[in-house]
Amino acid sequence: MWIVKGTLLSIWLFLFGTIAYLYFVLFRKLPPGPGSIDIRTLAVFTVSNPAWWLVLIGCLAFGLAIAYSWPIKPILWIALAVTELFPVGLLTLFLVMVGRLKAIAGK
Repeated sequence: MWIVKGTLLSIWLFLFGTIAYLYFVLFRKLPPGPGSIDIRTLAVFTVSNPAWWLVLIGCLAFGLAIAYSWPIKPILWIALAVTELFPVGLLTLFLVMVGRLKAIAGK
């Protein structure tokens, strides 16, 4: 059970970290008003970046270590599951857009 809890914690850390990273790298530097970011720019900073994948592995190791060594109360796991719905939805949307962009570029 600690593996499931550790994976949940690590995915939560990774997704909120990715949102914070993209905010500090991209969105904070946008001019005021309506603006847009190309999906390829997001791909360069995330799925095409080896450091992003290394951080995923690090978050997984950290989350599993915390879940194995520290008995966390069940209310925290419920809060993690509920708050994880937002970044999981954003990540899924992003991966679908990148996949479709690559499929269109390949044709």
